[in-house]
Amino acid sequence: MILSKLPTAIIGLGKTGISIAKYFDKNKVDYHIYDTRSNLIISKKILNQIGTKKITLGPISIESINDHDNFIVSPGISLEHNFITKIKSANKNIQTDIDLFDQEKRKNVLCITGSNGKTTVTLLLEHILNSLGKKAKAGGNIGLPALELLETNLEYNILELSSFQLEMTKKISCLASLITNITPDHLDRHKSFENYKYIKHKIFENSEKQILNRSDQNIYKTGKNITFSFGSDKPPNNSSFGIEFSKGLNYVIKGKERILCENEIKLLGRHNLENICASLAIINFLGLDINKALESIKDFNCVEHRMEKFHEKRNVHWINDSKSTNKDSTISAVNALKGNIILILGGRSKTNNYTDLEKIVNKKSIYLILYGECNQLLNKNIKTDNDKIVVENIDDAVTEAYKVANFLLKKNKDKISILLSPACSSYDMYDSYEERGRHFKSKVIKEYR
Repeated sequence: MILSKLPTAIIGLGKTGISIAKYFDKNKVDYHIYDTRSNLIISKKILNQIGTKKITLGPISIESINDHDNFIVSPGISLEHNFITKIKSANKNIQTDIDLFDQEKRKNVLCITGSNGKTTVTLLLEHILNSLGKKAKAGGNIGLPALELLETNLEYNILELSSFQLEMTKKISCLASLITNITPDHLDRHKSFENYKYIKHKIFENSEKQILNRSDQNIYKTGKNITFSFGSDKPPNNSSFGIEFSKGLNYVIKGKERILCENEIKLLGRHNLENICASLAIINFLGLDINKALESIKDFNCVEHRMEKFHEKRNVHWINDSKSTNKDSTISAVNALKGNIILILGGRSKTNNYTDLEKIVNKKSIYLILYGECNQLLNKNIKTDNDKIVVENIDDAVTEAYKVANFLLKKNKDKISILLSPACSSYDMYDSYEERGRHFKSKVIKEYR
């Protein structure tokens, strides 16, 4: 930060903003917190920690810009926000909690981003490293805010970074960085796919080693010699990982050697094999034991809200994939399943183009239930020979899904999966995909346990 006698402004009183306040308290930095939500309910614990005099709720006055030289902005605040635009025009210093983390110069930082799969790779990497006896913890866009990782002396700091975080972050230095994949997402905020790709690639700028996805044309390759890479194809060298299909089964391969079969793991779908390849590429780069890593992968359970099979009764499998907030993620989820699928789609749409999703819906035995703000949009844009059911909310979607499942059971259909994989954001009815997923699970378990 720029040296200043003025207090530093923290914009946003969510998990990130609170972690910044704790960090500043520890380092004796004066600050003031702003949050545009006038009706925000602040817990007594937070009020006792920070103090009411250091918090301002409601619209932020432009005049308050002159009260600060440094502004630490939470990832939920868009660069297009009028207040942020005014700060930039005033040539004030804008940073994020990731910049503050970077200034601590921690060693062995591993950074992960991507449109889909980044949470699975992050948690899988944390799981593998700890199983190998390494003290590792994940934070950033998942779980702990980045600054809370500083409270423990770790061998490996793993940061999952979203495009929202990378957008305003000036610098993040790391030992290795990885982009799982890049597909169009959050274009309402980032304006264009080219800008979104540019933001994602910021993760490579101060990285000692880039772990590359060979199979994704949207990830820029630096040089012809790609080592420690991963992809859905066969690897070009013995330092890289890929996938091979043989006799009805998919295998993870290292170089030319098959090292793991899909029926040995708890994760569903070929896309999760790619996530495993990504994690193993980092483990290989770190020079750690691949065979021991493979054993720990076999014990790894699914990530909550990501292809989470949470209930089974009468050969009907209920799967919570609420984290699928874009169509590409939902396509991967559908491709992971066999048999009859009752697919629950809906929420707040990020696109009007569902052509790719429509194709996969018509290739498989899929029955659609459409809910939420964009239920009519989905009904119009996804054509199928099977009947579609349009409902208002997830409670109704669960009820209708159960009816369809019973209908299929009476026709002696086996392998029935009821899949919540919305292909849309949760913000029409929920504050997060986690809240949506928890609501879905609680409704199912309450009604059909």
